[in-house]
Amino acid sequence: MFDLIIRGGRLVDYQNSIDGTFDLGITDGQVTEVSREICLTRGKRVLDATGKMVLPGIIDLHVHTGFVCKGRTGMNNMAKAGTVTAVDLGGPLEEFYDNAVNHGAGLNVACLQMIRPDYTVKGVNPSPKEIGELIEKSLDNGALGLKILGGHYPLSREATRKAIELTNEKGAYIAFHAGTAESDETVLNTLDSFKEAVELAEGYSVQMAHVNAYARGRTASPLEECIEVLRLLEANPNLFSESYLAQFTGAPGRCIDGRLESKGTGNSLSMGGYSRDEKGLRQGILDGYVLVTCELGEESILLTGKEGLEYWEANDGDVTVSCPTNPAVSLFLCATQKNAEGQFIVDAISTDGGGIPRNFIVTKGTALVKLYGLTWPEFVMKTSYQPARILGLENKGHLGQGADADITIVDPLAGAPYAAINRGKIIMLNGVILGTGTTVITTERGENAVRQRGLTPYVVDLERSWFFRGRQNVEAMTK
Repeated sequence: MFDLIIRGGRLVDYQNSIDGTFDLGITDGQVTEVSREICLTRGKRVLDATGKMVLPGIIDLHVHTGFVCKGRTGMNNMAKAGTVTAVDLGGPLEEFYDNAVNHGAGLNVACLQMIRPDYTVKGVNPSPKEIGELIEKSLDNGALGLKILGGHYPLSREATRKAIELTNEKGAYIAFHAGTAESDETVLNTLDSFKEAVELAEGYSVQMAHVNAYARGRTASPLEECIEVLRLLEANPNLFSESYLAQFTGAPGRCIDGRLESKGTGNSLSMGGYSRDEKGLRQGILDGYVLVTCELGEESILLTGKEGLEYWEANDGDVTVSCPTNPAVSLFLCATQKNAEGQFIVDAISTDGGGIPRNFIVTKGTALVKLYGLTWPEFVMKTSYQPARILGLENKGHLGQGADADITIVDPLAGAPYAAINRGKIIMLNGVILGTGTTVITTERGENAVRQRGLTPYVVDLERSWFFRGRQNVEAMTK
């Protein structure tokens, strides 16, 4: 007897080369049968997926459930968007745990602790000893590794390189929003920042965050910049990358004595012709150029104009603000471009969403399929299979027998998520959140810390991940 049967949908599983109408039988959180037809009387519950796509659960390599997003809405936002698994790039860890406990929606989420000057380390040039201690403490407390916030709160070049070096040596994961303290603020979040990041990462494994963000037309045309970003990624296989499909950005909206706290916010304002200060931010909100993230119940919406400014003021600016700075050409090329061997240059489609309401993997990704930018198997490859391999989640990213029953069901005509299922439990159905709690993806070292929070750990062995073993080695292991 199956706990759940999903019947009649078009099952697309890249790893197992399946693309057709199949039924899925799920027992004890795992896929136990994949057949053309399963007798419905064998299921305790049946979910009809006729006319819909049945895909391995969406894995988003770049979200925020804490930090400037306040996170209270992040888990719900993701579940409603069809996401099943995600990586929080920055935490901070305590805020991540608070939201995982109190606002969970049934997802699997890993957290990278932020390395931020005067917050988790002292100043922009912390010593190797201090960086090493932060890594050790973060791993002990359940984090998967670190996130360098160079585009917002940069470290020195020396400290940035040391953080990359030490996380790799200690077997921890690291992601990098390009930028260092030596760079003028007009250079941060540009192609020049990305080139610097590639140099600093040489010889080490690093996840390069939202690579489309470095091709916004600041130093050349967006097309020329995007081609250079793709060239650099192709030439540096030690780099793992993701890009998102939203036109608007997301950055801290807080000001201190009239100055913007985040350098990234200043760059976005300057692209719209506004000054890099509180005055420019206020005017941008009033003019409709700047969008303010507003928590509404358990979800987030975007406000602008007078309403947006009032919300920003009521929260002392401690909210996320967004600007429409991402050109369509960069979004499209980063999501679809392949190398001469037919392999995608950018590994994954992400959102940089979570608490920021731009969790567009399904809605914008299905549009790419309709525009022939991706096939459905390629969509699965970039949104589930490859992210799972990068993280070493060997039992996710596919729907073969024995795999975790992590599933996203998509209505292809509407271009919208219909259901999200985590290990056989329906966490979202037709826009209604049914899931509770959070499963925290962690290492064996952090397992006890996760349990002590009252959360369920999902232990991953990063030594078996693409991140540390390389794409080809792990590919051979899983095929």
